[in-house]
Amino acid sequence: MTIGWSANTTRRYAAFISYSHDDEPWAKWLQQALERYRIPRRLRRQHSNASLPSRLYPVFRDREELASASDLSGAIRSALDDSDALVVVCSPAAARSRWVNEEIRFFRRSGRADRVLCLLVAGDPQADSSDCAFPPALLQTDAGLPLPEPLAADVTAHGDGKRGALLKIVAGIIGVSLDELKRRDAQRQIRVRGAIATGSTAVSLVTIGLAVVAQLARQDAEIRRVQAEGLIGFMLGDLRAKLEPLGRLDLLDAVGERAMEYFAVLGGSGTEQEVLARAMALRQIGEVRFNQGLLEPALEAFEQSRDVAQALYAGARDNNDYLFELGQAEYWVGYVALQQSRLEQTHASLTKYMEYSRELLAREPANPKYQRELAYAYSNLGTAALERFDAPAALGYFLECMSLYETLVAAAPDDLDLRNDRANGYSWLGTTYIGLRRLADSEDAFRSAVSELAQLHATGSDQEYSERYSANLRLLATVKLHRGELADAEALLRTARDLIDALVEHDPQNAVWRTDRASTAYEQAVLRALSGDAAAARNGIEQTIADLSKVLLESTAGDVRVVEYLALAESTLARQALDAGLVERALELGAIAVRRMFEAVDDASTVRARTALAAAVVAERYGRILQATGDEVAAASTWTRALDLLESQPERTLVQLAVERQLARHLRRDAVEAERARQLEAAGFADPRYR
Repeated sequence: MTIGWSANTTRRYAAFISYSHDDEPWAKWLQQALERYRIPRRLRRQHSNASLPSRLYPVFRDREELASASDLSGAIRSALDDSDALVVVCSPAAARSRWVNEEIRFFRRSGRADRVLCLLVAGDPQADSSDCAFPPALLQTDAGLPLPEPLAADVTAHGDGKRGALLKIVAGIIGVSLDELKRRDAQRQIRVRGAIATGSTAVSLVTIGLAVVAQLARQDAEIRRVQAEGLIGFMLGDLRAKLEPLGRLDLLDAVGERAMEYFAVLGGSGTEQEVLARAMALRQIGEVRFNQGLLEPALEAFEQSRDVAQALYAGARDNNDYLFELGQAEYWVGYVALQQSRLEQTHASLTKYMEYSRELLAREPANPKYQRELAYAYSNLGTAALERFDAPAALGYFLECMSLYETLVAAAPDDLDLRNDRANGYSWLGTTYIGLRRLADSEDAFRSAVSELAQLHATGSDQEYSERYSANLRLLATVKLHRGELADAEALLRTARDLIDALVEHDPQNAVWRTDRASTAYEQAVLRALSGDAAAARNGIEQTIADLSKVLLESTAGDVRVVEYLALAESTLARQALDAGLVERALELGAIAVRRMFEAVDDASTVRARTALAAAVVAERYGRILQATGDEVAAASTWTRALDLLESQPERTLVQLAVERQLARHLRRDAVEAERARQLEAAGFADPRYR
């Protein structure tokens, strides 16, 4: 698989990963593994004439479903041209995928057939097998001539394993022999787990790792057992604090695995303080895994931590430290469940967390730590209630939370983080009031959040304050728009844009801030269109599309929020094209936007209300374009699908009601239109964007 690294390459991506969307988990793993892998230093010195890179970064992974397209998109062709190698995730699904095959053919036509690598994840490597994993373009030329069977890194049960397969792919990309890479990689693993520099401090993971292994081998010796647990605590505490800012928590993976095995063997042995330290270490292992996006392994660690703490508390119910740790573990179990949309488990665990926090505060009513913990518990329950579309319950929780924050801030007005928490509570109240259709109360809550965050931003002590200040200005602008107050909304958005521009200038690679800037620019452009400045609006929308397309292309996570705003901007530009008489352009842009959103809806296991709403808004606009071209049947079909999608959602936000009213009007469903109009009027909704 040695294919050579070009010392003079100017290509943007180290590799392009081609895969069927059925194999997306493997593609994600491969991308992360390649981008995290560091080429051994001695290997780079040995091949200094080849200018081997220290890392294979970035790696491109396409996230678009292209089933409705007729050819590879320009963005995909550009990314293929800009990639030094093509890695094909091979499986029966990939073999059936038209687009995997097209990507291989396009790449090979550039004269780089020797830069195509394969990762076998399922199926049979034999070309004549009914379960063949290789796409046709790997087996024959465009002229139909047979090609040699591809050499593949094999992660299947009888293959190379994940580590071996990764090394094969890396060796192929950089153009060294696999044996050579394995030897240097093994030497590095043995010699050092990684030297992590922070200031003048260097921590040797090898020394610590060997110490842990030595202690695990002597767990029957008390002094050695205590030392081992101390080392684990150090690695998950002090060392984690050094690794986290560097984005290298992956270096703790082996430590976490060994520690989990070690704790399982120890069971409940040791002093109570040692067992408590064990529960805390298990929770820290869970937090490391959670921050890496490994939810199931994180949950395993959190549940073990909870079980250890529960056993401790059962034997000493007057011990506050045991109860506190039990609450922390229960919180994390609930929080993981929330990320997995297991809302019943979320509510059950967060309710227990709240009850434990209440009990602690009842024991020490003046303890600010316990007051703050209970405030967090109420806030988390409020968030979970909103996920269940239970705004009345959420309001009760958030009001309890805010009562505690007011007491805490009054006692410690100089605690900026505490004031930030209070501002966040006001923001959640504002969101909840919108759900309850109480726009005046929502405006008051967001104003309180903005006022607090403006003061925090002025301290210049934390960029998070500036980010939240900008976000809450946008939320307040949204409420102003809902109430029909365009001038106030425009002023708020202008301030929000200035803030987010400054943040992006400070960190141009921050994808979240870049998305916030683009979405704010989109909202400003919509307001300019409403005020009659069509040219400025068009320029703003076009810039938004360019910025969001770049974020989406560079992102490794595929943020659905980026997809939503991009489709909204494309559909807005389509309407502007129609107004300018550019019918074909309007149809083209509208079709791209509606396809983008319906694919996002179809691909999601659970369609979130926000995504469903964005899809409906885009479809409503596209239907108008179809109607204007005389295709009444297609317009009605598009509107019907959008209305069905909205009506399938368990909540009815004000914007959703407004879009349902538009769709019902188009489809001449007079009763639905009248009912939605009545509900909107009762709430004081006068947003000109949804007339």
